[in-house]
Amino acid sequence: MILNLSLDLPEDGAYVRIARRIARTLLEELKVVDADTSDLELVIGELCTNVIRHADTESGRFRIVLLFHADRVELTVEDTGKGFSFKDVPEAGTERPDTIIGGERIGGFGMGLVEALADHLEFRRTNPQGTTVRACIDLHYETPEDAQKAEQLDAGSGGGCVSASP
Repeated sequence: MILNLSLDLPEDGAYVRIARRIARTLLEELKVVDADTSDLELVIGELCTNVIRHADTESGRFRIVLLFHADRVELTVEDTGKGFSFKDVPEAGTERPDTIIGGERIGGFGMGLVEALADHLEFRRTNPQGTTVRACIDLHYETPEDAQKAEQLDAGSGGGCVSASP
């Protein structure tokens, strides 16, 4: 592993922007191609915004963990909110309450975007309550030399993004 970054954040979009910037800065330093960097930023933004909009935690906080490897980034977003069931999620493109600014909004497109961008995606209940989402983004480099340098930093942690044990 190159870097393990864990953040305990307030449910506030300003902190989501900080997490996105940290991830972008590291991937730019490693010379990861911009498409992968942008994909990770979007996935961070969507998953964290879902917590802010929907989790309804008592603490008003959530946790994000970013594990940077040479071949991938593993992103985990964990909340202690009320949880959800996919059968209860309104269809994409339908009207729903806007819990951030009030009123109504057309929404539901974020999870489709995350599914399209992530190379691996899983959801599980957080004990005793809440939701944990884990997404992996495979990384590609500007040059073979940049990839080799990342491999050296990773020091052979190996593996790929696989499902966690139940």
